[in-house]
Amino acid sequence: MVTLSFERSVLSALATESSAVSRRIAKRGVVYAGGSRDDKVYLVVAGQVKLIMQSPAGKECLLGIHTTGDFFGESCLSGVPRHETAVAMSNIVVKQVSGSRFLALMLESGLIGDLVRYLAGRLSEQQQLITNLATAGCEYRLGVALLRLSEKLASCDSYGLAQKISHQELSQMVGTTRPRVSEFMQRFRDRGLIDITPDSRILVREQLLRQYLEMCEQEPGWSAAAC
Repeated sequence: MVTLSFERSVLSALATESSAVSRRIAKRGVVYAGGSRDDKVYLVVAGQVKLIMQSPAGKECLLGIHTTGDFFGESCLSGVPRHETAVAMSNIVVKQVSGSRFLALMLESGLIGDLVRYLAGRLSEQQQLITNLATAGCEYRLGVALLRLSEKLASCDSYGLAQKISHQELSQMVGTTRPRVSEFMQRFRDRGLIDITPDSRILVREQLLRQYLEMCEQEPGWSAAAC
């Protein structure tokens, strides 16, 4: 898989890079803030980081979650202030390097083509998310979000094991209210699509949830479902 091999190559390149600095950040700590001119690219060595944006009215949107082996913060390469804020979801360790040095490392390591493909993949993913926000109902969007989290954060036997994530954070990902997310989550549990561990982690039955979403797509009016 190109993404995994590329991220491993980036980790290897940063491991021997003298200008790369390691940082430890406590849970809920800010890696960088929206509006700042932070010029670093970050790689997650341990833990999870979420990227959020805030509307002028103060409403938050959760853009994505990055875990061990992921890099983030590449928006600094645009040369404009950050739009998003990066927040530690747990105690984390990250490596940071300036954007200019990061690009130089990609060139020196022969990874610039992989970087372009990687960023194009992220762009495609964001375009799909925007399309879902504009055309799909909230229950469907929540199901898609749970699948993405499950596939990204881990797997165990026939289940996908998601990072402990609150209904409030899920609501910020899918663009609805926390009570509606709680209602949809209960529906998913009743249908046997997910389960919740005693420590409040979400276990996703990926194959069943994927089949359910495919079935929803075949139903007339599925995209107009109320949020």
